Amino acid sequence: MQYTGTVKFIWPKEEVGANAIVKQTIVLEEDTDREFKGGLAVDFFKEKTDLISEVKVGDMITVYINTRVNESKTQPGRYFNSISGRRLEATNSGAAKKEEGDDLPF
Repeated sequence: MQYTGTVKFIWPKEEVGANAIVKQTIVLEEDTDREFKGGLAVDFFKEKTDLISEVKVGDMITVYINTRVNESKTQPGRYFNSISGRRLEATNSGAAKKEEGDDLPF
């Protein structure tokens, strides 16, 4: 699955769990004209956190995600969703790169 939106917040990297796995979360707001926009928080783990090293708040990106439902270990019968990023692409249309070379007119 994929989700396109504007980056609203980037959490700092943190270590979670007994194995101290590196995790970083970004929050996206959907790109729509609706009055009440939806959003999505996406977690990146381990080496996937490097994918968002170049991303800044305000960037428009497409995130390819995996979703999973997990049962609580402390409260059987209670479930929660997990959304993790596996790939992302910048979709800013205004970021045109200047070509290198000489400026000769011929």
